[in-house]
Amino acid sequence: MNRRIAITGAAGFIGRALAERIDRETGFESVRIVRCDFEQGRLFERLAGCEAVVHLAGLSRGDDPEALYQVNMELTESVAEAVMRTASIRRMVFCSTTHEAKESAYHASKRDGRAYFDVVAAKKGIESIGVLMPNVFGPGGRPFYNSVVATFCKLRSENKPLTVHPGAGSVKLIYIDSLVEKLLTAATASGVVNPLILSEEYEVEVAEIARLLESFDLNGCPQERFARDLWKSINLIP
Repeated sequence: MNRRIAITGAAGFIGRALAERIDRETGFESVRIVRCDFEQGRLFERLAGCEAVVHLAGLSRGDDPEALYQVNMELTESVAEAVMRTASIRRMVFCSTTHEAKESAYHASKRDGRAYFDVVAAKKGIESIGVLMPNVFGPGGRPFYNSVVATFCKLRSENKPLTVHPGAGSVKLIYIDSLVEKLLTAATASGVVNPLILSEEYEVEVAEIARLLESFDLNGCPQERFARDLWKSINLIP
């Protein structure tokens, strides 16, 4: 029987990529938990038989900071409540950000949600792993949301101009394929530390990202690693 790993937010950029990665691993299968599972109260049913849950569901932007915080905490609490009732779950993985210390409702929901998972796991006698992730990019990233890379890739694919604002600085990035490998490890491997703080693969000036994208021949993949990952992000966007 396959080892089953549940993923909340499985319809999103990271969740979808993680589910696909798990399903490629021999002896494993993903259980994809999406919005309607929360809305229809099916979390306990969906977690049945799973050994771990990776919690990715949540909002990262919104017009009402208090509402955003409340939604994210309610999602976290719903998962934790279902885990408490699920005998098979042995590990809870909470996905956060390396920018967790920032003062915003979103970042507070990540700090408090991760702490909540730790408390629940200790109460149940299982493992809790918080994963602090740098900014993620890759095919399927959502443009015009919270990723300058995804936005620039979308604009470049449509031959539209890329605008770099003064003082844009640099961004620390991890490619989606590298991230999901680490999330699979967090969900399944023994001896994983808590919290698991992921290092960036790249630190790149925003202006350099724009320059590279504008220099690409979209019909030919470059050889340098970051340029190649950036090129794939343009050519495989939905």
